[in-house]
Amino acid sequence: MIFISDVHHQLEFLKLLPKKNEPVVILGDLINWIDYRNGDGIAKEVFGLENVQKLINLRKEHRFEERKDLWKSLYSNDPEVIMKNMRDAIENQYEEVFKILKKYHVWFIPGNVDDVEIMNSYTSSTIKNVDGLLIEHQGTKLGFAGGGVPTPINARGEISENEFSKKLNKLDKAEIICTHAPPYIDELMTDVVTNKIEQGWKSLLDFIKTNHPKFALFGDVHQPKASTWIVNNTKCINTGYFRATNQYLELSSII
Repeated sequence: MIFISDVHHQLEFLKLLPKKNEPVVILGDLINWIDYRNGDGIAKEVFGLENVQKLINLRKEHRFEERKDLWKSLYSNDPEVIMKNMRDAIENQYEEVFKILKKYHVWFIPGNVDDVEIMNSYTSSTIKNVDGLLIEHQGTKLGFAGGGVPTPINARGEISENEFSKKLNKLDKAEIICTHAPPYIDELMTDVVTNKIEQGWKSLLDFIKTNHPKFALFGDVHQPKASTWIVNNTKCINTGYFRATNQYLELSSII
């Protein structure tokens, strides 16, 4: 079983994934909103590179109110056309990603940038949304809780801490807990490129301390200060920023 996260429309790397008789598990974020390394993504298509670069710089400088004002001004110019262009770009990226994933056996959960409705339209006998499920695979119980941590950005895939916690409460038997965002630990949440502490789940940290799963697997933070961390007897692992690194985690390598 292979785990990846933060695909962000990286089509070439997806094509290189090994084909096995086991699922490819995707821990969220299939589409690319903004690549903070170079500005590529849907926002660039819709608003242009100059505006995206301003957004990136404001974020790195922690000037969040100015960034919010810039977003508002960008959306205020012919909002109906902007929303259509946005929707078209999102649907196009999902179509291209799932065209490749149809060749694999896939389990996925949504991330903070994902549109669950569109993702679910691609489910089939080989592509499954496993969000909220506890699945036993080859003698190991895996629990899945998708969704992004709430932020001022209010991205389409964000859910409340309470909603996320309710998912976790049904997964207390999981030996491996799989989420999009990490537990609320500074070293796992801090991105050294965006120069800020990103998102983390407080309820996930509580879950780990209470239920002691063997592993917690996640993504979301692209360039973390630490990619692994031990909480009591649980090993927390960031599976990697797939868009940039083509990195995946082979389950057999850790159990």
